[in-house]
Amino acid sequence: MNYLAKITNNSWMGIYLKILAFVFTYSGLIHIANIVGFGEQPWLETPRTWQIGDIVYGILDIVAAIGLWQGKAWGIICFLVGIISQFVIYTVFIDYFAFTQQQRETIHGLLVTEVILVSVFVVLLWWRK
Repeated sequence: MNYLAKITNNSWMGIYLKILAFVFTYSGLIHIANIVGFGEQPWLETPRTWQIGDIVYGILDIVAAIGLWQGKAWGIICFLVGIISQFVIYTVFIDYFAFTQQQRETIHGLLVTEVILVSVFVVLLWWRK
């Protein structure tokens, strides 16, 4: 944990954590919007896996955004848990989340975005200014 607290002192990492906070705020708001009925279909009519995902990731993304904005170690941990868990469920259990080709393509786009976000994070971890 101490290491994570130290890396936030890196100026580039601090800037990136703020950018990630915006990304995770947006993601969390999308999940919340789905729950309150602004999704493509009424939330109670969506598959149970989507409902659970909206609840879990709505909370996790907002908590991660707050922690990332503040540069806290727990924010970084929430960020990594969110990304890694989504990567696992959307690759191993994709049949429970994507029922059409369009949904699969959307999920694959999300996974590419997540790989980019984590890759930049890892590069900034190793690159110190």
